[in-house]
Amino acid sequence: MVVNIYDTANEMERQMRETQEFQALKEAFAELKKDEDAFGTFQKFQEKQMQAQQKQMQGVQLTEEEIKEVQDLAKEVGQKDAIKNLMVKERQLDDMIQQISKTITAPIAELYREAMPEQNGGAEK
Repeated sequence: MVVNIYDTANEMERQMRETQEFQALKEAFAELKKDEDAFGTFQKFQEKQMQAQQKQMQGVQLTEEEIKEVQDLAKEVGQKDAIKNLMVKERQLDDMIQQISKTITAPIAELYREAMPEQNGGAEK
């Protein structure tokens, strides 16, 4: 039997778009975009966060000024209801994705569990 796991992944992608969690995130993002001030803050924060991550991946230390700028933007982001709502919806979608990932990777976890005697009641094989 030949299994094309990529077909399954593509079907999951289509189904993801139909979930309550994704639809709620999509609605929250649309609401955020309606609030020009909050959306501008969100975009600035995303950009600064991405720049900081790129520097860290390149092994470049962030300056105190850069750290403070990201922290100040994060504080401002936390005060915008539209952004807070978006973040709640992101967490809910992420929870679902984590559960799916756990299910998908169960065969790998089971395979390696045999190598961990302390998780098998102390019995070594």
